[in-house]
Amino acid sequence: MGEKQQWSNKQIKCLLETCIEEINTVGKNGLSLHRDSWANVISVLKEKFGLDLCQKQVKNAYDNLKAKYIGWLYLKNKTGNIYNPQTNTFTLTNEEWEEFKKGHVKAASLKTTPLAFPELYA
Repeated sequence: MGEKQQWSNKQIKCLLETCIEEINTVGKNGLSLHRDSWANVISVLKEKFGLDLCQKQVKNAYDNLKAKYIGWLYLKNKTGNIYNPQTNTFTLTNEEWEEFKKGHVKAASLKTTPLAFPELYA
């Protein structure tokens, strides 16, 4: 379990949907899910994808997705029409990407990969 989990878009969507369901039924513990909710999320991921993950791995994925969304939202709300809603991508110069990455390390992949399922992140 020491290696980093590579998440497919289907797995990310399942993670987000299950977290949303847990928040809607159980609520949050501060900014995160309750311990039992994490257990439910882990169970769903194991059942649907055969993933054998611990709470720390799933919470890290959740936190990384949240940080990526914050970066996406920052760029989307930035002035200058840099967002293309058809492709869900941003038009920035290499220098602007480098500057963006300094403050949004977890969202650096947005340069080459659009954010999947932005409606679920909200």
